Amino acid sequence: MEFIREVTPQDAAQLQEIYAYYVLNTTFTTEEEAPSVQEMAQRVERITQRFPWLGYESDGKLIGYCYTDTFRTRVAWHRTAEVSVYVHPNCVQQHIGKRMYERLFKILQQQTEIHTLIASITLPNEKSIRLHESFGFIKKAHLPEVGFKFGCYMDVGLWHRPVHLPGRHSFASE
Repeated sequence: MEFIREVTPQDAAQLQEIYAYYVLNTTFTTEEEAPSVQEMAQRVERITQRFPWLGYESDGKLIGYCYTDTFRTRVAWHRTAEVSVYVHPNCVQQHIGKRMYERLFKILQQQTEIHTLIASITLPNEKSIRLHESFGFIKKAHLPEVGFKFGCYMDVGLWHRPVHLPGRHSFASE
């Protein structure tokens, strides 16, 4: 059985397992050390006080997650949020990220507080770019050599999307 649900701090070990792969093996996140299970539980607790954090469960195990978080901490940014999605590396071809984002964005459309979404993508990452652009995100910035991991400088791109686009009522990908 597969379904999308809200995560809780009790899911931290499964979330950490998924995320640790990306921290230790890719430049898709700029963290260099995988957070502990306790740290993941604290992140879930902090983030879910304000934003949705969804998990994709299959046969009793989380195999992906997505969430919205604070983009910047100053008050002027309080209506802008950053989105992230991670799928277990053995499941990336199953469109799990797309299904989770569809649900996440529907939730965000119902909340009037968030006006703008940002996706920060470490480059290159064609799969993430395609996923975000399929939901109407548009690249607005390319920041060369702003990250450093595995002994190399990394570029980061910023993709932007208002929660509500004129003439478009849904975040469903095309």
